[in-house]
Formats: sequence, C-alpha cells, structure tokens
Amino acid sequence: GSAKKTPPKKPAAADSNSSKKQQSLLSFFSPPPKKTGASVPSSGDKTSSTPSNDNAIIDTPKKGITPVSKSTPTQVTPKPIATKTQVEFTPKQSAKKLQDNGLDDSSADDSDDDVPLAKKRKRLSQNTPTSASKKKSIAISDDEDDEAEWNDKDDVDMESSDDDVSLVDEDSGSEDDTVKRRPAKKKASTRASSSSRGKKPPTPTTKSSAKKSAHVTPDKSSDPSSSVVGGGGGMVRLHDSWPWLHADRRDIEGRKPSDPDYDSRTLRVPAEFLRKETPAMQQWWQVKQTNMDTVLFFKVGKFYELFHMDADVGFNELELNYMKGDKAHSGFPEIAYAKFSATLVSRGYRVARVEQTETPDMMKMRGSKSKVVSREICSLLTPGTNTISFLDGSQGPFSEASYLLTLKEQTATTASSGRKEQQVVEFGVCLVDCTTGVFHVGQFTDSLQRDRLRTLLAQFHVVEIVVERHGLSLETKAILTHGASGAIKSELKAGTEMWDATKTVRELKAAGYFAVWPDALTKWMDENDPSSVVVHTNGFLAMSALGGCVWNLRRSLIDQELLSLSQFQTYTPPDAASDVSSSKPTLLAQQYVVLDGHTIHNLELLRNNYNGQRTGSLLAQLDQTVTNFGKRLFEEWLLKPLCGVNAINARLDAVEELVPQHSLVVELRTVLKTMPDLEHHLARIHALGVLRPDHPDSRAIMYESSQYNVRKIKNFVATLTGFQASVQIVHSLTQANQWTSDMLTRWISTFPDLKDKLAYFDKAFDKNVALKTGTIQPQEGMDPEYDDAVADVSAIEADLDEYLDAQRAALKCKSIVYWGSKKDDRFQLEVPESAVAAKQPPEYELKSKKKGYKRFHTKFIRDCLQRLAAAEERREAALKDTARRMFANFDKSYADWKRAVHQLAVLDCLMSLSLVSGQSEGYTRPELVQTDQPFLDIQQGRHPAIASTVSDFIPNDTHLGSDRGSMMLLSGPNMGGKSTLLRQTCTLVLMAQMGCFVPAESCRLSPVDRIFTRLGASDRILAGQSTLFVELAETATILNHATQHSLVILDELGRGTSTFDGTSIAYGVVEHLLNTTGCRTMFATHYHSLVEEYVDHAKVTLGHMDCMVDPTNEHKVVFLYKLADGICPKSYGLNVAKLADLPQQVIDVAAAKSLQFEQVLQESHAAVQVRQAVARKDVGFLRQLWAQLAAEPATS
Repeated sequence: GSAKKTPPKKPAAADSNSSKKQQSLLSFFSPPPKKTGASVPSSGDKTSSTPSNDNAIIDTPKKGITPVSKSTPTQVTPKPIATKTQVEFTPKQSAKKLQDNGLDDSSADDSDDDVPLAKKRKRLSQNTPTSASKKKSIAISDDEDDEAEWNDKDDVDMESSDDDVSLVDEDSGSEDDTVKRRPAKKKASTRASSSSRGKKPPTPTTKSSAKKSAHVTPDKSSDPSSSVVGGGGGMVRLHDSWPWLHADRRDIEGRKPSDPDYDSRTLRVPAEFLRKETPAMQQWWQVKQTNMDTVLFFKVGKFYELFHMDADVGFNELELNYMKGDKAHSGFPEIAYAKFSATLVSRGYRVARVEQTETPDMMKMRGSKSKVVSREICSLLTPGTNTISFLDGSQGPFSEASYLLTLKEQTATTASSGRKEQQVVEFGVCLVDCTTGVFHVGQFTDSLQRDRLRTLLAQFHVVEIVVERHGLSLETKAILTHGASGAIKSELKAGTEMWDATKTVRELKAAGYFAVWPDALTKWMDENDPSSVVVHTNGFLAMSALGGCVWNLRRSLIDQELLSLSQFQTYTPPDAASDVSSSKPTLLAQQYVVLDGHTIHNLELLRNNYNGQRTGSLLAQLDQTVTNFGKRLFEEWLLKPLCGVNAINARLDAVEELVPQHSLVVELRTVLKTMPDLEHHLARIHALGVLRPDHPDSRAIMYESSQYNVRKIKNFVATLTGFQASVQIVHSLTQANQWTSDMLTRWISTFPDLKDKLAYFDKAFDKNVALKTGTIQPQEGMDPEYDDAVADVSAIEADLDEYLDAQRAALKCKSIVYWGSKKDDRFQLEVPESAVAAKQPPEYELKSKKKGYKRFHTKFIRDCLQRLAAAEERREAALKDTARRMFANFDKSYADWKRAVHQLAVLDCLMSLSLVSGQSEGYTRPELVQTDQPFLDIQQGRHPAIASTVSDFIPNDTHLGSDRGSMMLLSGPNMGGKSTLLRQTCTLVLMAQMGCFVPAESCRLSPVDRIFTRLGASDRILAGQSTLFVELAETATILNHATQHSLVILDELGRGTSTFDGTSIAYGVVEHLLNTTGCRTMFATHYHSLVEEYVDHAKVTLGHMDCMVDPTNEHKVVFLYKLADGICPKSYGLNVAKLADLPQQVIDVAAAKSLQFEQVLQESHAAVQVRQAVARKDVGFLRQLWAQLAAEPATS
C-alpha cells in the first residue's frame, strides 16, 4: 500500500514561473486548453506500420515535434434529470457550488491546470459531498518516480503517483465543466472500492445502445459503418465523432471492411490525428492500432487507465465511471486488476495488460529523448489463454477444464473398391488447457455431417476457437456456431499466423521449447533425421493446427511456460479405433466405449437439455468428488466408460471394497477437501520457475509486488502442504485394512515416494517468515549461491569487528563504537574527543561529529565498505532470485508430483463411486460377461437421475439378446414412458461399464463398444437442416458405424415425413440392424403396421408401455409406465391433446376423423388379406375373413 500524503500547498499567484510550470498529469494524454501563446508538443512522424512484434518496447516518435493547437470538439449535453443522485457528465455549475460540494478548492482565477495532481485527486475523491464530516481522502503515494516520466524541464515535479484517481481530462479548460462525481461505494475491502470509480449511475441511454460504440466486443466485431452512438453516460464521446474509426474505417494496411483480406484486429490511425496527440496518447495508439480486438489496461503510475472505446467497455461491463471531459476515460488501481480482468474475460473479451517497463531514471540512463517511459504488453488474456497466474489472486473453483481449439480444415477425395469417389473432410486439431499445459493434437477424416467434429465439441469444453481466415467451409462454421456457441472465435492469416507444418516444426526447433521432443509429435516426423522439418501427410494438418496454436500463445506471451512442459497427447476420435471392415467382430478389443456428441446430449450426461446446466445431468448425480482435479478425472471416466471386462471388474472390486469402509472414506475425503488444485498449481510453479529474461513481465514496474510475492509463496506452501497430506492419505489407507482388490493394492504400491522431497523443502526455508515477508530466505546449506553471498557479508563484518577492537586497543578507549546506517556512511568510528585530543591517528578522516565525539572513516573502513556493498548486492540478487530457483528445484520432480496428483484423483473418483453405490437405495453390482453373443438383462431397473427426484418411480425390465431376440420394437401411448425407458437402458449400461453400481435388482450384460441414440427431432433452422434430414443423417451414422456389440436406441424414426415414407424408412432401418448389424436395439415407434410385420419374428421382441382405459370414456387414459409384452392397440394421441388443453371442439373433430381413418385402413388391410389368401388358394381363411367382416357393422 501507499502512505497518505498531504496535498502540497498551492503556489502563490505572484510566482508566475512556478505557476506556468505546474501542469496536470493528464496534459500528456490530452492537450491543454487553448490559450494565448500556448502550444502542445506533437509528432510529425507518419503512422508506423504494423510492428513485427507487438511486445517490442513502445517508445514515442522523437522527431518532427511542432506546436499545434487543438480546437475544442463538439459535445452533446444531455438534459439533467431532477434527482439528487443524478450524475451529470457535462454540467454547467458555478465555482461556488463546486466548492460547497467539496469538488474544488481553487479560486476562480486559478486554472485547473495550475492545481497539483495530488490536490485534484484528493478533492475528486470526496466520498459524500453534502457532509464534510464524512469526506474521505485517498491515500497518495510518496513515490514521485511513478510520474517522473511526465516531468521535463518545462514541467514542475508531480507530487504523487497515479494512486487512486485516474487522469482527468483538461480539454474543457474551465472549472465550470468539472464533473460532479458520484459518491464512492462504502465497501472498502479493496483499494478499488476506495477509489473514486464507483458504480455507474443511471443514464438516459440503455446499456445495449451504449455498447454499440465499443470496438471490442465478445463473440462478434462491431460494425464500423454503423451510426455513431454515444459510448455511455448519455453523451457522444470524442471517439464517436471520428469517421476513420467508424464509417471510413480501414485496417493498418489501408483495406476497407469489404476487402476479403481486411484485418479487423488492426486500425489505420491518420498521421495528422497522431501529430495532434500528446506523446503519451501517441504511445497508447501505437499499441491500440494493432490490438483493436483487445481492451487495453494501460498502466500509468499505480493505475490501469482505459481510454476511448476501452473506457466504454469499462463503463458498460465494469461499472467504471468516466472521468470528466469529452474524452472517454476511466481507470482503477493496480491491485484491482485481478477482479476487472477476470470479469471481462468471463464475458468473452480479450484483455491486454500494458505495463511500464522502465522508470524515469532508467529512461534517462538509456539517453532517450522521449517524454514517456517505455511500455510493453506483458500479458494478453482471453477465455482460452487464461493461465490463472499469481496476478489473478483468488483462483476459484475450476472443476471443468476449458480448452482453446485450433482447427485446420481440408477437403479430400477418397475412393474405395467398388465405390465411386467421395468427398470427405479432413481436420487437424490442437486443443490446449492453458491452466494445466496439456495439449491434444490430432488429425482425422470426417463425414460430410462432421460427426467426429460434433463429438469433439461435446467431449471438450471449448471456450475459444482459432481458425484460418477463409479456411473453413460454411458447413464447418455452422457446426462450430451451434456446437460451441459460447466460444469466442479468432481468424489467423494463412502462412504468417496459421503456419503450415514445415514452418511449425522450424519455429518449434528455433525456440527450443523441448529438451526432448514429445512422442506425440515425433511420430509425424522423420525419426532418422532429427534436423529434418518434413512432416508426414498423416500429420500435416495436425502440425499446422499446432502452429496456429503456438502463434496464438506467443501473442499471449505464454508459449514458453506451456510448451516447455512437453505435455502432448495424441487426439484420436473415439470411433477411430473401433472402425472395422467386418460388421460383426467376434470379440470386443477396444479400450473405451464410444460416445458421440448426439449420445452425450441425448442422455444428458454433462448437462440437462432444459437449460444447459449441470443440475439434473448424470454427472451431477454421480459426481461426489471433493477435489477439482478429481472432478476433471471423473468427467473423463463418465465420457470414456471401459470396454474390457477385467478392467471394469477391477474398478468394481475397488468400489465394492470401499463401500463398507464408510468411516475411512469420510476421513480421507476430509483430508482431500483441504487440498488446493494441485494440478493447476504444478503448472503455475513450473511457469514461475522458468528463467525468462526476455519476457516483458521481467521488466514490468509493479507497485504491489509484495502482495504478488505473498500469493506466489502462499500457493507454493499450499502445494507442499497438499502433498504432505497425500502422504498421510497413503499411510491411512495402508494401515486401515488388508485390501484385496488389485486396484487399491496397486494404488498403494505405485504411489510415488514423496517423503524425501517434502523433507528437503520443509527444511529449505521458514514458511511462516516467507508468508509474512513475501520472500524465501533459504536455510543454511540449501542454496549455495545465497550461502556464499551471506558468508562474504559475514566475513567482512567480522573484519570490521576485529578492526574496531584494534582501534579500541590502540587508543586505549573501550567506548569507541561504530555509528551510521546509510549505505555509504556506515561504520563511522565514533570516538570521544578526549581519546584523540592528544594525538589523532593520521589515517582518521573526519566524517561527522556531535558534542563530545568525533566520527571517522579510514582507508581500511572504506575498502571494507566497498567490499561489503558488493557482497550485499550479491546477497540481495541471490535472495531476489531465490524463489524462482526454489520453484525450479521443485519443478525438477514434476513427473513425480504429476503422478501423485493423478493417483489422488483416482482415489477421489473411486470414493465418489463407492458413496453413490453404497449410500443410494436399491443399487446393485452389475455382472459383466465376456461373450461373442451380446446380451443385456436388467431386472427392475430405474433411471438414476429421475428416480432420485420421483419417489414413486416405476421400475422396468429390459431383455435384449440371448433367447429374447436382439431387438425390441416398443410401442405405446404418447407420454407413456417410452423415451425414459430408452434413456434408462443406455444410462445403466454406461454406469455399469464405468465401474459403478446400478439402480436395479440385477444387471447382467456383455460390454458394449458404442452407444448410439436417435431421440427426438428438431428443425435446425439456423443450420439449414430439416427434421427429416437430421433424423436420416444421424441414422446413417448409426448404420455405418454400429457393430454387433453396439447398443442402439431409436425413437420415432421417420416422423418427419409422410406416414408411408416414414414407415418404409423405419422398416429398412430395422431390417439392416437385424440382418446386417445384429446389434442390441430398442426401437420405439407409433407405426403399428411396422410392428405387425414382426409379430412372429424370432429376433424381435414386441413390447409396449401399458395403460388403463376408462370403460366409460376411451379418451380417458391412466398411464402405468410399465413395460408389457405385445403390441399397444392405440397411441392415445387424443388423450395428450386433452391434457394439453386443446379446445373440446378441436378434439371432437379430431376423434371423428381418427375413426374414419381407422375404418379406411381396416378396409384397405382387408383387401390386402383377400388378395394374399386368393394367391395361396386358402379357402378356409377367406371364409373366416368373410364372417369377421360381416359381423363388424353390427358391433360398430
């Protein structure tokens, strides 16, 4: 924090030279008011081209400075509203009223420019204008170096840094235009709340309309040609009136938005405009013109400032008030960066942190003629590149991994024997979780429906998508729009930003990210020639996608810390390993069950289909983990059920053995709850341990570094404490029981031995001291570099002590002592005058004296001081880098720490399954059987999610395969429970193969390799796909990829077309699944003619959801939700119409027409039966049919 400082007294009016020199800090962002003889320094340089590196040192043009006066821009003043809380942004008020409100204390004849910044800030920070007793001044730092960059020979010294009030616009030149600030929030928990930026007041314009002027928006770019609307606060701001920012906007190369190569990230700023800007605003525009898609947090002193369109974003999204003047401008203190950056990133914005990377003294030393210190972009945060660093403070619960997806698309033509050439789509993908540094890189072909891409989007929580400009087809864009609707999207230039495979390899090698190249990448390269940059065709797109990802990470300045972890995995589509040439493999060999995007959605595995939330999903029902890394692994287990019987039984054995050990499970979970997110912490410690002398953050001038250092050490200590707790868990698990399950015994035996490593760090430094001071002071023997520096300091101090003893003996005076504390004046010999009255030693040099004493330096003391200063500098340098070396030392055992975290996550997941299995009523262990004759036998099964909320849930049996037939044709009334039974069956199978007990009396099955679901139908209007097309496309995927071991459920296939076409399509699909695929299938339909076709079929079981019909009113039906054998006589659709409260007249007309249709169909069916009987010459059947038809009119 900064110390409070009393604002300096106003200089006397008579002192004209001092008065002319005094100038507000804002004058370097806004030219001063137009006065006689006044001029503003400006640059005559032309607008610079795109910098080769956005992070290069930002300096101000140094030539062509000419005085240019600036006219006052036109501004629109809204009509004030008569209310006490109204904030007026351009009010006309008298100076006396301002003084009464505590917003101004200057005389009428004093210009606002003549008031020191500290005083202006203090008066702007008054908390309650109407009560002097409630006014609160803002703490002003004593550091003058913060603003010294703004001081030159023409400017007076600024009295304070940019602590708590942002720069104030002085363009108006009149105190009458001073803004009446809204009282700050009373909460003072952070410095942000103590600043004058309070919550924004009500404004005449709506938030949505005000936001139109902001050029940085989530998910979509602003239309530069749209009409100018005030950015906020009910007035048109200065940037709203610039044509080159709106209707005449061009990118930095001069291209218009209509140009196919237009780059919306950049902006051409007119050279004549820049010449009129102050050096500091020229510096801001130099950064902004290449980052128009980004909100700049521009550091000035201890404040981050937002200007122009960025200030509009701050007003709309962060509730930051504008500073006075027509230039949109707001800001907040450095310590509030975590809060405000996280807010914008969570809403889809990109945020760049622009830091001062030198002090005014450093600027003078490098001989720069610039009036402002250098600034550089030190980080660029987006939803996909947010690493949750120490600057972000509280890390929050990140139980779900968020991914940045880079996608490369290519269309190819394939031809197989006996088939025509077909167009297929090929993708290269790179997914990275920036919080853990894990990369998934892969390449795969896909169908024209992009089924594998849909599955990828369902498997991973993608928050940001990076693609090549003009590199995606319209169909793929539609999939990304609907499959990852909340993700922000970026386009990279082909070649220069989205690298090809060869350039990617060349860049990776030049940067030296890897000590040893990951196997996931080398498999696509020439293994015999390490220097080769050639990539095989089966990995060309994958490497290109990785190249685009690396470019994006470089832009965000996090490439080194993530890539150096070398955590690369090959992404393979779930169904790629299960592709077989034969449709009936005899044995199931794959490792995981394939769940495509449709199945994940239809079964509501991760989110419910009502509002897209986690509540009500299967994950919410089963996930009882207590650690964030455990939750991420549990989601992976849910999406990747096991296929191998031995692996499933091993997991079930562990769960079953933990069920009776409830007290132990509770004890272990209590310990796990105390652990931080160790997986995230490992990645952060690695980043902090990497030596990055060229990273701009290493040059950033941070004013809250002590708090940041405490955060680093706090996370480090919490990580060590968490791993110490893991040792306790292993000990408790070992001593608790004689475990018999292979999984638990293997867990104990393979847990890495961390005792020695933890003991080293326990002795390495004092944790309590480190947490208080923010520095790690290593214990003796732990850091050789620091120990050597400390030994040198101690040796020199010992020499000085010996010299003091020698002088006492020589002068025969024991009262001689050392005096002084300043660096160059220390160790002065303080000698009584009586001791040197007779004869003063010639080497004594008088430095100072006090009554009765003289103080001396000698040549020996000066030599020791010189050696001591050098040794202390070495000690301080070693101490400053101690934390990084400690982190790097910890990171050397990264593999062991990572393995321990994975083991803890596995235990957390097993205990979660044991709680669900043992504490839920009616759960039983499933029995898995390895056989080449697939079957499924469930007795009294219940849907886990629905049964947990419905007390009288009706259980049902499901029998498929074996002697009951592999297919069930399911009929029944609408709302009778058909869809619930279908989902229930798939869910129980998934739970069983996940290793969890299931809600049923018994459950026996052979493992499934894929679960296919075709449920419901909806018109994808925005994607240009109709109901029938969606149905048939999903069905085609099932028919093309299902095997004998698959489980397929289809609900009401063919309802998107006519009855006859729908029935015929459904019939064809049933025939294929029965005779070609032979998989376990549940087919729900209302086509009674389809069901009647399979009355006597050996492979088909007929069932229906039972109901009771009121004998007195056939339209009154009671659903029993119970599966019964046979065909349901009717669908009872009119009953649903009655429940839906359709008008009775409509229902009566529908009932009459339904009866008519039934009679026509019966007659048509009778005619068919007559023709068939005549063809086979069956006279007996004809007589029977005649008698039946003759009797019907009498009964109707």
